[in-house]
Amino acid sequence: MNSIKQLSEKNRRLQKPVTGSAGIASAAMAIIIMLLFSFSTVLFLQGCSPKTPVKLYFAAYEDDKAYLQEEIRDIAGNGTLYKNIVKELINGPRSGQLYPTLPPDAIVNSVTVENGLAVVDFSKEMLISTDKIPHSSTTENLAIFSIVDTLTEFKEILKVRITIEGKQNGKIDGLYIEDFWGHIGIYEDFERNEQIIGLQD
Repeated sequence: MNSIKQLSEKNRRLQKPVTGSAGIASAAMAIIIMLLFSFSTVLFLQGCSPKTPVKLYFAAYEDDKAYLQEEIRDIAGNGTLYKNIVKELINGPRSGQLYPTLPPDAIVNSVTVENGLAVVDFSKEMLISTDKIPHSSTTENLAIFSIVDTLTEFKEILKVRITIEGKQNGKIDGLYIEDFWGHIGIYEDFERNEQIIGLQD
């Protein structure tokens, strides 16, 4: 009988939650190890993501001339390479000699490619944001062809269509989508423009 009581008492002691400093330290260490493992796994997976060297085209200015200049950047793919490329265009150049072509608060909603046509859909900020990049015929030309010439670096893309919030025409905040920045417009699909790349003689 005594042995049964002793056994029951022992079980009760084993089932008590660990509340001592040693127990808390052990629990904290276990949590830290789990967090470190999770973080390491994320870094490992990111490191394993294949990256593609891509020519991104940004604005350059010399005297009274404006043109596009390439900047090569390694960009991760994972099935969203083209979208990531346009995101990098929005992020702007790393070189101090180049200038952004797209408003930094614009969001690329999607990039789809079918039968040689890439359809790039942006948030409305692409249309209405003028804080960082004023709208003019020059900046509009550079903006459009920075997108077009960057994406047509890939053989499967022959033309590019730009849409805003899924639409190619209509109004957003009182502005006509098809007019884009008010000079060239996005009435049609665009082909690559080599003449705007680099200084032309």
